[in-house]
Amino acid sequence: MMRKMSQLMTYTMILILLTGCWDRKEINDIAILQLSAFDLMTDTGKYRGYVQVAIPKSIGAGQLTTSGGTQQKTYMPLVDYGENIEAMTIKLERKLSRDALPSHRRIFMVGESLARQNMAPFLDLISRNPKNRLRTYLVIARDTDAKSLVESDYSLEATKEEALREIIVRKMQIPSMLRNFYASSAATGIEPVAAAFSKDHDGKILLRSVALFNKTTLVGYVDDMQAIALTSLLGRKPFGDVDVALPDQENKLSVRVTTLKAKKRVKVSPDQQPHFIVEITATGRIMDNRTKLDPSDPAIMEKLDASFQEQLTQCYQKLFHTLQTTYKTDNVGLGQSVYRKYPKLWKKIEKDWETIFPEVDVQFKVDANIYQIGVQGAPYYLREDEISQ
Repeated sequence: MMRKMSQLMTYTMILILLTGCWDRKEINDIAILQLSAFDLMTDTGKYRGYVQVAIPKSIGAGQLTTSGGTQQKTYMPLVDYGENIEAMTIKLERKLSRDALPSHRRIFMVGESLARQNMAPFLDLISRNPKNRLRTYLVIARDTDAKSLVESDYSLEATKEEALREIIVRKMQIPSMLRNFYASSAATGIEPVAAAFSKDHDGKILLRSVALFNKTTLVGYVDDMQAIALTSLLGRKPFGDVDVALPDQENKLSVRVTTLKAKKRVKVSPDQQPHFIVEITATGRIMDNRTKLDPSDPAIMEKLDASFQEQLTQCYQKLFHTLQTTYKTDNVGLGQSVYRKYPKLWKKIEKDWETIFPEVDVQFKVDANIYQIGVQGAPYYLREDEISQ
């Protein structure tokens, strides 16, 4: 009898301690934020916020669903203005009949005017809310405002934030998450970067640029292969083509860069000045041949490899000229290399690095080769006597 009473008391205590889902929220009580876009209105000085709130019953059916003969969006857009970012955010939330849930948000887009002014207040606001995920991507709207860019049509993906994220991940692999930005802006000897989308001539979104920052202020961009070179210095995979040519040919070959690895090495001269060597290894494959050359000829391939190597060298030289001369901002982490290998020297030059960086000597060692020519050497349409030797 006593044993049964003891078991009953134990079970009763367990039931009392079980709290259950006392703080749960139903899906009908929350507003899932998918994407946020922020702009600074240059004419009024006010901030504009734009958010896309998911409509749960429509998610998964595409950007537009059909209901009763009419098309419905999978999200509800909200727009409002404020004297500061927090005031604007409050106005947006007051339009929602549910509690805002930002933890599923994938994209923060910032218009160029706001990014060029200073993003510090915006970044501080994000970091203070634990529901904001640091894996959210920070994206810059180049040459336009963020609202018009996110409202552009893109029907391939169900939602716009999914399209933006997939393009970043699959095409350029720019370290553009919030955690990357916070880490770089707070780190020693490196400045942040972010993905920069723009509108192409057909109105579609296009990613071909990397936004360069000095602390939390946008200073400029690098495009195309310079952007690929920059991301390689940050340890990312390439996605781009290099035009290769020989002096005796009018046209060129397009070589897709398949691997591109760059290592930064620093040495200190007797006068305590840092010097850098960037070692680059690359491989590529021929995507098209607009010349009369036959790449299957070893002698021709040797010349093409040399041209490929020269083009990559020029690409990195142009990148560092842009960083050191045009924008004077160390977004590739040369200062960080000094800090890690020569901490005592870095302690002496850290305060003057912004003036030292534009003058430092950077040399390049490039090892590049074309490993694949495709299913044929010379173009099929050429006669044998037309092929250049």
